[in-house]
Amino acid sequence: MEQELIYKTIGVIGCGASGGLASILLTKNPYIKVTAFDGKEPFTTLLPTGGGRCNITNAEEDLKEFVKNYPRGEKFLLSVFSRFSQKDTRKLFENLGIKTFVQKDKRVFPVSESAVKTVKILKEHLNTSNFSYVKENVKSVIKEGKTFKIITDSKKEYTFDNVIISTGGKGRGFEIAKSLGHKITELKPSLCALDIEEKYLYKLSGMTFNNVEAEVNTAVLKDGHSNSCNEISPACKTIAVKHNCNGDIMFAHKFITGPCIFKISSLSAYDNLPFEITLRLTQCTKEEIESEIKNNQKKSIKNVFSTFAPEAFIQEILNQNKIDGSKQTAQIKKSEKEILINSLINLKLHVTDRISYSEIVTAGGVDLNEINPKTMESKIVKGLYFIGEVMNIDGFTGGFNLQNCWSGAYICSKSFE
Repeated sequence: MEQELIYKTIGVIGCGASGGLASILLTKNPYIKVTAFDGKEPFTTLLPTGGGRCNITNAEEDLKEFVKNYPRGEKFLLSVFSRFSQKDTRKLFENLGIKTFVQKDKRVFPVSESAVKTVKILKEHLNTSNFSYVKENVKSVIKEGKTFKIITDSKKEYTFDNVIISTGGKGRGFEIAKSLGHKITELKPSLCALDIEEKYLYKLSGMTFNNVEAEVNTAVLKDGHSNSCNEISPACKTIAVKHNCNGDIMFAHKFITGPCIFKISSLSAYDNLPFEITLRLTQCTKEEIESEIKNNQKKSIKNVFSTFAPEAFIQEILNQNKIDGSKQTAQIKKSEKEILINSLINLKLHVTDRISYSEIVTAGGVDLNEINPKTMESKIVKGLYFIGEVMNIDGFTGGFNLQNCWSGAYICSKSFE
């Protein structure tokens, strides 16, 4: 009589980028049976990435530079990425039938430039006899001796040898992890749009400025999360914090957004509101702008300044400050000139709120001190693993958050060999 195979059973909670890839890699082993749980179809979270083109990773090769793109998790990821890098990701995806290319900005996309096609290929790899999919959300997980019991919303129960939590930044993974004894770092929206006090700029909805330089001045509580401390203010028990970043920004109908704003929201995720942003909207210097004014004394103020920024923007600045833009530059007052020049190289905006429903990722999550970066296994509960955004890791836009998912999934799957 042929001996029955002994399988290791693994329950994967959340089948987005990290959970989906972990399932693919684990099912390559015929002695492992995987059951994934998710209320949505596998890899659904990939569909909006890269504007629907699927920004798989980033091609920055210097590991120390690469991890600087993660406001939270940098040290932990040094260990993770040294085991499975963005180069390894591209090779793995090619082996899965997804060829990639690198843009000038180092973002990596599939040759198809289609998240839909990418998801279709990845889902095909899940069509194996040792993979099952339960289209339900998990309500709770209970550790029973050496096994785990997963209970879904419909109250169905499943038993596994191991459990991988990969629910992302908005699922129930935080609650489940906490119920199993893990510490959850405070959750905050990251990579989100921001609301500003200067509402008149919302009239410019759709206007974009490229390569903007931004300086952010905020404050956090003394026991807060920021490490960029410049000055202590004993009176209010806060620490002054300064962040610097650059990128594109866009004015929308009720908020400001764009890559530069996303970076600001990420860097200041735990900082106090309100806070101030200073923007340089042009690469021209103050001296160059003054020279242009001096050399065009007969032209209107509006026309001269519109050579440095969109005319509609200049008009709003003129209106807000009650400056007659039809006057010749020869008639401009010193105070008016300073206002207009500062609007280009020293524009101060005051952030009053974070647009929480707009966030791409979540700051905070399962405490990294409680996870082994060599295996992604919990240091508290044997047989429990965490991968992806459910951990206290979040990165900037540009493929960094997905790279965290891919690397964690690979390392986790290798720990079962």
